[in-house]
Amino acid sequence: MEELVARTLTVNAKEGRQTLTVRIFRPMVAQASWECPWQIEWPDRTRTNSGHGVDSMQAVLHAMQMVGSELYASEEHRSGHLTWKEGYSGYGFPVPVQIRDLLLRDDARFL
Repeated sequence: MEELVARTLTVNAKEGRQTLTVRIFRPMVAQASWECPWQIEWPDRTRTNSGHGVDSMQAVLHAMQMVGSELYASEEHRSGHLTWKEGYSGYGFPVPVQIRDLLLRDDARFL
């Protein structure tokens, strides 16, 4: 798989600051749709999945929404230990409409 984009976030845990890397890979044609693989490398686990769509653009959007959902549903988010960049409240990923109430201030305003 060829990496399309990546983002590094920080987990501020008892063990100290650790990085978390999100990777979204180049979309590809699947059996009946497009597929866009993604990966989150948490400090203690790796989560992988794929967004699907009728074209490559929709597959990328669905992958980004899935990543946003994973981040906002994580214990690291709920505990307040997950950050992206200084001065920004949120992670810069869209989420499906069903969980937009979870977005932090900057993400809620911009996404």
